[in-house]
Amino acid sequence: MNIKTKEIYSEVYQVLNLLGNEYIDKLPTNLISMLREKREIDYNPQYTDDIPLNEQNIKKETMSIIVLLYLNYWCKDDNEILEVKNILKSNEDKYQMELRGKYNPDNIFSNNHKNTSINSSQNNQELALVETNNIRWYKKIWNLIKNFFRKSY
Repeated sequence: MNIKTKEIYSEVYQVLNLLGNEYIDKLPTNLISMLREKREIDYNPQYTDDIPLNEQNIKKETMSIIVLLYLNYWCKDDNEILEVKNILKSNEDKYQMELRGKYNPDNIFSNNHKNTSINSSQNNQELALVETNNIRWYKKIWNLIKNFFRKSY
C-alpha cells in the first residue's frame, strides 16, 4: 500500500476521533480496525472542531471517504440521503460544466487564435515563393493524351 493511501486512512481515523463515539459506534468494527491497522503511524494530522473540515488541510480523498461514511452510516432518513445525493450530483454537474468549458469538444478543432500576418519589414526574413503550376484543366487532359501516345510508340 502506498504512503498516500496510508495518510488518507490516518486522516479519516483522526476525523472519526474528533467526531466522537457517537459516530464511531455506528460504523462496522472491522472498518475501524482496518483504519487503525493500515494508517500511517508517523502521520498524525491535527484537526479542530472550531473550523469546518473543508477549510482545514485535508485531502480531497479523505473528504470523499467521510461523505461516503455519512451517506452509508450516519444519515437518519431517506430524505437526508436524497439531499446528500442531490448535493453530490450538483457538485458533479458543476465539475462537468467546468471541464466542458475548458475542453469544449465543439470548439476543440476550431482556430481560436488571432491570425497573425508576417510583415517582411518587421521580420527581416525573406520568404521564398513556391511556383505553382496553373495549367488549365483542358491542357492537363491534352498533355495526358499526348503522353499516352508517346509511350505507345
